[in-house]
Amino acid sequence: MKKWIYIFGIVIVILTSCKDDEVAIFDKTPDERVSEAIASLKQDLTAPANGWKLRYRPESESGSFYVLLDFNEDNTVHIKSDLGSNDGQFFEQTVTYRIDNSLGLELIIETYSFFSFLFEQVDATFLAEYEFNFINKTPDEALVFNSKTDPDTPTVLLFEHASPDDVALLGTQLSTNLNIMSEDLKMVASSLKLTYQNRDLSLFLVLDTFRRILTINSGARNTNPLVTQALNFSTPYILKGDSIVLDDRFSATVLNNNISIKSIKLSTLTEGNLSACASPIIIHSLVGTTSANDPVKLETTLRDPSGSSFVDASDFFVSPLNYIFNNGEDASLQIQQDITGAAAMQLYYEYDIGSGTPFYGIGFLIQNVNGTNTFALRQFTPTLVANRLVFAFAPDISIFGEQNTDANVDNVNIYLDAMTEGDNTYVFKVQDGVYEFFNPCTGWSFVFRAIN
Repeated sequence: MKKWIYIFGIVIVILTSCKDDEVAIFDKTPDERVSEAIASLKQDLTAPANGWKLRYRPESESGSFYVLLDFNEDNTVHIKSDLGSNDGQFFEQTVTYRIDNSLGLELIIETYSFFSFLFEQVDATFLAEYEFNFINKTPDEALVFNSKTDPDTPTVLLFEHASPDDVALLGTQLSTNLNIMSEDLKMVASSLKLTYQNRDLSLFLVLDTFRRILTINSGARNTNPLVTQALNFSTPYILKGDSIVLDDRFSATVLNNNISIKSIKLSTLTEGNLSACASPIIIHSLVGTTSANDPVKLETTLRDPSGSSFVDASDFFVSPLNYIFNNGEDASLQIQQDITGAAAMQLYYEYDIGSGTPFYGIGFLIQNVNGTNTFALRQFTPTLVANRLVFAFAPDISIFGEQNTDANVDNVNIYLDAMTEGDNTYVFKVQDGVYEFFNPCTGWSFVFRAIN
């Protein structure tokens, strides 16, 4: 009996202790606890004397941006970045923020900023964000957040205490210069040549200054540009002061040259010109050195030894209308107005139609209101020299499929002329299976994807 009394007494003590703990835990309302958590995070955000340093990678395949953030008690945050878009609008901004609570604490950059701009790019599919979930504080006082709306694995952001010297990380001048070079030719993808001053070698690059991805497609000799070597290298990068720093080192033997590049330090923007058209086109270059101390020159070019590889990639290519640009501007609405029912541009290059004679044709797929399809194509004989393609067109447009079409097929010539005027069509490899056909004299660009 005493044993049961003893056990019962223990239960009473335990229950009493639990009750006392519950009183301690729940002596504040939920709103009060949320307010304290918000105040605590705000105190952490505003505490560092020099603010926070962030290396922001919006998506796993993209490069990164250095960002400095200095949070203030008045719910403003001073943001510095090296994003050169919009004429440097995002180099330095003061915007508002708030800390909210939904399923947990959230940091929200309220007004339009560096983060908002990245969020809205590529029809808001770039996976950038301006609302972040607070995860935890690390033992070394860093703050960990993740993106609120990423569809799969959320992007993790590590806020580290900044120092006064961290402003030197921001490659604002280099970002500005690279943006200027990206506008030399109104192309979708840049076309750049990295010329070695101490070697008989040039590398041909595509530099995506928005996603921060560097691609090396080919190399060529300086003394004989027809001697080339195909390459297949791509890596994200970050700007660090006056240097492009690659996530992955480029190491290869290119035309008997052992090449290693982890970073490229660049300075001194210089103007030059291209004489491919009636009026010279102003282009730019930067000089610098690689991480291997090789002196180099980075310049805009119309050359791309890998451009001609489209002939091996496929015999059939398609360009959606929103991949056709007039001096960098989407031309899809203009095309739809000129060619009723136009759905896509098509290129047949040495296509087998069963006649035993290769078929070459370019034009538009037209979808008629009665559900039929018309293929309005102009046949041609090609001459391909390096990455320059000359079209010798047949006199008239050929109609395949439905003969009675809603479209004015003669207007197809508007866009064929824009592509080929002056026999100045240059082909550039953007990535595997994707090629840009560009006329520098008209500014028109057509991005085709290999289908077969």
